[in-house]
Formats: sequence, C-alpha cells, structure tokens
Amino acid sequence: MPEINGLFPTKTRLALLRAIREGNGRIYFEAGDVFDKVTYTRVTAKVKEFIDHGWVRALAPDEPRGPGESKLLTHYRLTDLGLQALAGQRGQNRG
Repeated sequence: MPEINGLFPTKTRLALLRAIREGNGRIYFEAGDVFDKVTYTRVTAKVKEFIDHGWVRALAPDEPRGPGESKLLTHYRLTDLGLQALAGQRGQNRG
C-alpha cells in the first residue's frame, strides 16, 4: 500500500482507523490518554500519530456527538486522508 501523507497504512493502523470510523464512543480521550473501550487498551501514541499525519481529527466541543459518544469526552473522526487509507485497503482486497 502506498504512503499517505508520510504514513503507511499498516494492518494495525487500518484496524484502529476502522475502530474510530465505527464510532459509538469506542475511541475516546480521557485523563490525558486515548483509550479503546472494547479492547481496554491505551492507543494514545497511535491516535497522536494519525492526528500528526492528518488522518484523524478530534471533534470540537460544540460538534454533535453520535450514539454512545459523551460530550464530556473527546472523540475522533477520520479526515479525507484517513478515509483514503481505508479505501486503499479495500482496493487491495479486490481480486
């Protein structure tokens, strides 16, 4: 898969992008770290990497939240670059 804005879409990165896209409050920022509430793991470094490369953005405090997303926590959305990384992955699976 080609590099997108300085980052390669690895299997691990794509899995986290899918989790962020899933929504439902799964990936959230609280107490200085980013967590995945399904796997009970800290994903702070990966999400920061995504933000630094323009793949993901944090919701602004006044943006609407989806189901399962609290206004008291920070949640994330994929940018066009993040969607491009996922689209490239889908293209690789066609045969």
